[in-house]
Amino acid sequence: MKGITFGYIRVSSKDQNEGRQISALKGYSPELEDQYIFIDKQSGKDFEREKYQELKKMLRAGDTLLIQELDRLGRNKEMIKQELKELKERGIRIKILNVPTTLMDIPNGQEWLLDMINNILVEVLGAIAEEERNKIRQRQAEGIALAKQQGKYKGGVKGTFKADMKEFIKVYKQVQADKITVKQAIKLLGYKSRTSYYNMAKQYEESL
Repeated sequence: MKGITFGYIRVSSKDQNEGRQISALKGYSPELEDQYIFIDKQSGKDFEREKYQELKKMLRAGDTLLIQELDRLGRNKEMIKQELKELKERGIRIKILNVPTTLMDIPNGQEWLLDMINNILVEVLGAIAEEERNKIRQRQAEGIALAKQQGKYKGGVKGTFKADMKEFIKVYKQVQADKITVKQAIKLLGYKSRTSYYNMAKQYEESL
């Protein structure tokens, strides 16, 4: 019996649009039905996500799971490896569009070759993601140091466009919980635009 093709999509916040990922999955697999696409709008720091857990309960041996990019599955390299291993042991084929080897048709008896290549790619992509997060933190630190040297750094002083990260996280979590809107969050944080809010959100999410 032919299995079902499922799609999994994750965006980091409720305000981000999942359209790009949907188009990518349907472009690769036109037969993918809307009822089999599961979408989470939250951080990828762990796998305790409502829709992902619903998806896992529906998956059966012989099914295929499509994901656009590896980091849409999660951000923690070790947790991703464990999750991929669990799904494989259940007989579920995982295809990740930005990991070409996962899309290959491997002859029976040669599955070990695909596993070896994919394990290497997970290590490499995980390392690249971690390096990118480190670069962002380094650029932030260098920018603050330069601003201090030039006497332009104002830190979290009220009235500036930036807020202390601790304060930002508190407000950000209220937005994620639908307690306040992004517009209200911007006002609470003293930002001048949505861009400032989303830049801080990106920095916070990439640090998770």
